[in-house]
Amino acid sequence: MQVKLFSLITALFISGCYSQAPKQAVIVVEKSSNLENINYQRLGKPTNIKPKAKRVTNQLMEETRSKPKKINKKTVHWQIPVDAKVNRTFSKKHPGLSFSTHNGQAIRSIRDGKIIYIGNKMKSYGQMIIVRHPLGFNSTYTQTQALQVALGDQVKKGDVIASTNNQPFYFEMKKFDQAINPLKYLK
Repeated sequence: MQVKLFSLITALFISGCYSQAPKQAVIVVEKSSNLENINYQRLGKPTNIKPKAKRVTNQLMEETRSKPKKINKKTVHWQIPVDAKVNRTFSKKHPGLSFSTHNGQAIRSIRDGKIIYIGNKMKSYGQMIIVRHPLGFNSTYTQTQALQVALGDQVKKGDVIASTNNQPFYFEMKKFDQAINPLKYLK
């Protein structure tokens, strides 16, 4: 009796996994650039249909244009980490910014975040600090000395986290482990 009941429950469970019911489309919206990843060919739908999420996005954009909001400029932009001239900009071969600095300049956090790495495992970068920011951003500060923070510390935008050494200061930003051009964010 118990074996038959177990067999019946197992058969019902397995048949539910292989049902012929239509599958729901999964829509992945990447918020930072409004891209959608929809595989319409797998679903058997024509590819000329505009997704509903895009229409909602356009509708929200029209509403925000008609109602101007006050923007707090202090929270909109990220801060430049050092007061120095940029020597070398972002490229495929150079995934960060190099600054012409002198020994002892203050290095500041570009945004609120948490210190997730302090070390010198990559000898060419010298002492390195990595800060994790909201929304998947990380910032890397290299060629540092005189650390003002410890691993796990929470930092605010503009907090001094270290000072530069005698090498040019190098800075990188990443979003979800993808190198990004810091100049698009820093003001």
